Amino acid sequence: MFMEIFTYINIFIAGWISCQFFIAWKLRRALKKIADEHGLTLEELSETMSDDSNLPKNIIRVPNYFTENTSNSILLYNKDTGDFVSQAYTIDELADNVYKFNKVKFAYVAHGDTKCWFVEGKVKDNLKEIE
Repeated sequence: MFMEIFTYINIFIAGWISCQFFIAWKLRRALKKIADEHGLTLEELSETMSDDSNLPKNIIRVPNYFTENTSNSILLYNKDTGDFVSQAYTIDELADNVYKFNKVKFAYVAHGDTKCWFVEGKVKDNLKEIE
């Protein structure tokens, strides 16, 4: 009984190890094919994939705002924190206030059913308009 269980465990371990070797061989072959297509060796491909010196180091977090309409004005809140940001009569005036007083150059705003961007005190509907 003990020998049968021991045999099954050995067969399972041998199968698992051989599967790992097979997957590593297939992965290495696929990476070598990619490297050959780009005229690189596997070592050069590894260096270019792990080299992060050309990646941007500064990450800019864009504020996410939403509006709430009152009887005669629009209230602007930060969606992440729920804090009040600004108040104005129109959305254009609200964008200008956020830029002047809060020093926010770029923000995403959900205004009712529409989504827009505040870019340096101006309201933009599409990111393609931003230059």
